[in-house]
Amino acid sequence: MKISSLIIGAVTLAAPAALACGGHQTAQAETTVVASNSDKAAPAQKSDAKAEAAAPATPAAPAKDAFKMVSVADVDAALTAQKKDKTPYAVFDANGKETRAKQGIIPTAVLLPSASEYDLALLPKDKATPVIFYCANDKCSASHTAAKRAMTAGHSDVSVLGAGIRGWVEAGKAVDKPVG
Repeated sequence: MKISSLIIGAVTLAAPAALACGGHQTAQAETTVVASNSDKAAPAQKSDAKAEAAAPATPAAPAKDAFKMVSVADVDAALTAQKKDKTPYAVFDANGKETRAKQGIIPTAVLLPSASEYDLALLPKDKATPVIFYCANDKCSASHTAAKRAMTAGHSDVSVLGAGIRGWVEAGKAVDKPVG
């Protein structure tokens, strides 16, 4: 019998995380499975080992109700592609004013007034446009909250920069200072 299971990633959020993420409060602890794929147990069957070895591996697809976790390099590459060939891509900052003032913002980021109650009109009209949310750092969950809101609104390509603005700055990437 062959049983296989692949978990691409899981994120555990702890609450409250106000100090770790620039003043945001998180309501309660929760776990979000970012993406998973598992094969159900099947009856034992004879198989051709050569055919199995030659078959390409099928990558796990993200669950429809889950956001993807992306790295600083992924976001940087997407922003570079956006500048180069106008590839649609939208970045959203879910930080508070204090964090933005201290750390800056990722260039082109739309500033959300609230991670949980922002106006959905701020999101791209085309719900297939890739959107990414970030907040302060890997201890902050404001970006996760904002991403879930976008998914609930029907956006299909939603990501979170887990390292947040801190990871962006530590990687030596350029930041803008927020206006206002």
